[in-house]
Parts: sequence; C-alpha cells; structure tokens
Amino acid sequence: MLFKKSNGTYLVDKREFSSRLRKILGFKPGNLRLYEIAFIHRSASYTLPDGKRVNNERLEYLGDAVLDAILSDYLFEKFPDASEGFMTKIRSRIVNREVLNHLALSMGINDILISNINSIHNSKNLCGDALEALIGSIFIDKGFKKTKKLFIRKV
Repeated sequence: MLFKKSNGTYLVDKREFSSRLRKILGFKPGNLRLYEIAFIHRSASYTLPDGKRVNNERLEYLGDAVLDAILSDYLFEKFPDASEGFMTKIRSRIVNREVLNHLALSMGINDILISNINSIHNSKNLCGDALEALIGSIFIDKGFKKTKKLFIRKV
C-alpha cells in the first residue's frame, strides 16, 4: 500500500499512515485496511487477483448517505420547531462540495490521499470525496454514533 507524505513522495509504512489517521480521527481505527481504501482515488485504483478494483468510490457513496443522515439527525435535534424546508437548506449549505473540500484540507486528508491527478483544483475536490469515503469507513468500523460524534466535533 502506498501512502503520500507531505512532500509529495510516497511510502509504504502502515505505522506512519496509522499515526496520521489517528491525528485526523482522534481515535485508533479498528480495521486499518478499510481506511486505506478510503484514501485511494479511482485514478490510482488497482486490481486484485480476483479482478476486483480497489478504490474509494463505494465508501464515498456510503459516506455521502451517512453524512446526510448525521446532519439530518443533528438538525432535527438542534431545531425541534424548524420546518423541513429550513432544515434542508441548512443541511445543503453544510454538505456542499466547497465546504467538504475545505474541511478535508483542514483535516490533512490531502497528505494521505493517493491519486494520479495533478490539477490543484481537481485535487481539492478529491479531498472532499475522500472525506466522504472516510466517513463511510468510520461508519462501517465504529458505527453511526461514533461517526456522528467525530463529524459534529470537526465541523
């Protein structure tokens, strides 16, 4: 497994990856392999002997849905008298591409993301996508409650 260092080079060191991931998460991940996959963009996919392609797209899909559920639950609790329209507007302001990209960059996701895309603009979007994949990984590894706690704390 390749891991990206801050200087742009790659290394194969699970301990360093685990350490960087712990800094981002604030807790020790259970299934490290799941989190490794969260940081492999489609452009850096590889194929296993059984023909399965490995990248973060499926985790990104799951993370997007979990993120919607987290924010819906949070807003439902926080604004008990708010209308559905108000909560939908607030949720969409939080879960837009620009906010997710900014949050991912501030968390340092770009330091461990693996991709073969060089454009700065595209790499920012890749970070937001990787954040969604990370949320999917946390959900599978630790469950909804822990995922919600982490996201609300970070946002």
